Amino acid sequence: MNLPPELLDEIIGQIPQDDEQSLRNCSLVAKSWMYPSRRRIFEAVDVWKARRLKLWMDVIPPTNLGVLQHIRSIRCQINSPPDSPRLSADLLLDHSPSFHHLERLTLFSGFLPPPTQIGTCSAFQHTLLYLCLRLCNVTASALVTFVNYFPNLAHLDLVELYRSVDAQPTPPFSRPLKKLSVTEFTDLGLIDQLIELHPQCDEVSVDMYWAASPPLAQHVINGVGTSVKRLTIVCEPEGVSNVSKIL
Repeated sequence: MNLPPELLDEIIGQIPQDDEQSLRNCSLVAKSWMYPSRRRIFEAVDVWKARRLKLWMDVIPPTNLGVLQHIRSIRCQINSPPDSPRLSADLLLDHSPSFHHLERLTLFSGFLPPPTQIGTCSAFQHTLLYLCLRLCNVTASALVTFVNYFPNLAHLDLVELYRSVDAQPTPPFSRPLKKLSVTEFTDLGLIDQLIELHPQCDEVSVDMYWAASPPLAQHVINGVGTSVKRLTIVCEPEGVSNVSKIL
């Protein structure tokens, strides 16, 4: 039975994404079923645990477009220092040229790739909409260079970042963001560095430990207040109320 691709895609799209076994079974029915099934299976990939990362490296070669072209979201663990010739994950160096439709990228636990390696992200330079850096060591210049590289980036999500020594001057942010999220920062010096660059944002969200929130929120207000339309401050511990304000 031959079904139009649009109808077949609609049928397979009804299968829950977490029902991987059913999606795998569909991919084995016929060649025409493989593409829509794989698109669902590999739409979101999580390789930020060492065991999953090793399995990924053993099974998925960097040139496997049949898999990599379907990835829309990936969470990747990095560990190598910035002067290392290769990232421990290798995904940004080897696999990323095949991430033609990547929209969401989360880098976890390590050093942000230096500006000299930014070219490895060229395949998704114009498709990336969301960037999350979690528990990463960064310099302000590397962060700004990384953000500026993606012209359609809308949401920058920074979670528990750590500051590294910056050996070069920091360029300014080249264009506005729709949203900047800052969560659980303890290094106000890094925030100062970022705010000095006056990022332009429609919305800023601050989610902090209660003791750090007032000074951090004030830094954010002083730095981006002229462009921010909505400021949200969330302070859960010690009974501090959430604040959402339209400026």
